Amino acid sequence: MVEFAVRIQKNKNITLPTWVMRLFRVGPGDFLQLKQTRSGILLKPGKLVDPSQAYFWTKEWQAGEMQVEEQRRRGKVKRFHSMKAAIRDLDR
Repeated sequence: MVEFAVRIQKNKNITLPTWVMRLFRVGPGDFLQLKQTRSGILLKPGKLVDPSQAYFWTKEWQAGEMQVEEQRRRGKVKRFHSMKAAIRDLDR
């Protein structure tokens, strides 16, 4: 395990070494999750998801998205010019 010291700046920022940014594939604008541990603070690369949109990123929802994308790719999707036309198709 590698240890490295960073200094907290006056504006409360810290600068991560370039090798850390590359190793964990993070960059400006990305988020890091902070977690309190018994021995200190753990920083982990993370993503910020709006709680109202969290369902979209579940495994089940993403599996459904992949199925739809596959059907679209195969041309198994119908397009309608109006809601009336879509409803008529459903009534058949």
